[in-house]
Amino acid sequence: MTMLSMDLDSIHFHDTGILKVIEDTESDTLTMEVEYPVDWENNRFERRRIVFDDVLNYRVAEGPFQGSPTILNVKVISEDKSRTRIRLETNAGERELSCSAVRLEE
Repeated sequence: MTMLSMDLDSIHFHDTGILKVIEDTESDTLTMEVEYPVDWENNRFERRRIVFDDVLNYRVAEGPFQGSPTILNVKVISEDKSRTRIRLETNAGERELSCSAVRLEE
């Protein structure tokens, strides 16, 4: 298990709603503003940011959808020495990207 895989395991992606995606080409980061589940029993979500570092090849393959897409699952597709390719499966399709690190910010 790589360091990125452990970071992915610490973030609860399931049922996280994607509100906005910001690509910073100067710093090679991709930030997803999300509605993050903080209390499932009481159906409480809070606005958070998931930040991906050293991003390459961000791809969105989603069909027409009303409302914000919700992440259902995350999978590691491949890994090399510097980056990990991940797939975010959503209720509208999927998104893929390669990155060196990921973190959840409040």
